[in-house]
Amino acid sequence: MKKLKIAGIIVTAMVGLFLLIAAFLPSHYTVERSIVINHPDSLVFMQVADFNNWIKWNPWTELERTAENIISGPPGSVGAKWSWKGKKIGAGVMEIIEIEPYRLVHSKVVLVEPQKNVTDDIWEFEPTPEGVKVTWRNSGELAYPTGRFFGLFREFLLGGQFEHGLQNLKARCEKLQS
Repeated sequence: MKKLKIAGIIVTAMVGLFLLIAAFLPSHYTVERSIVINHPDSLVFMQVADFNNWIKWNPWTELERTAENIISGPPGSVGAKWSWKGKKIGAGVMEIIEIEPYRLVHSKVVLVEPQKNVTDDIWEFEPTPEGVKVTWRNSGELAYPTGRFFGLFREFLLGGQFEHGLQNLKARCEKLQS
């Protein structure tokens, strides 16, 4: 009986420690990557703003080519939506909620599977002497307690995917310009 009581105290202490540590972890995350693409901002902008183009270069479509993709609404406009469902990439919906031609595309992302989450996906375009600097940013809240622990790995997981996606975007723009 004494061993059982000690085990109960240890488990309770571990759970308490887990909850205490989670309370001090960030409740919000932001992952951001940028690239300079030596092409007109109008070409680059429409590769991001039109989901019909987006699915041709983003890293998740590349990961699962057989996923179901549904694009609706006016391309490159507020209200345009892209929904997806796949075994590897899960399911979700991305909707453009703000757009400023050649400067900004802001979308709300609602992930349904494998975990539920709502994030902001923001693209900024800045003219440079070399072409256009493209910045891709994703941010969102981290649920207490487990989401905060997973938040420690967001930069590592999303950052690499963003870098890959930006390289794909650059390659696609170069292909379209040639």
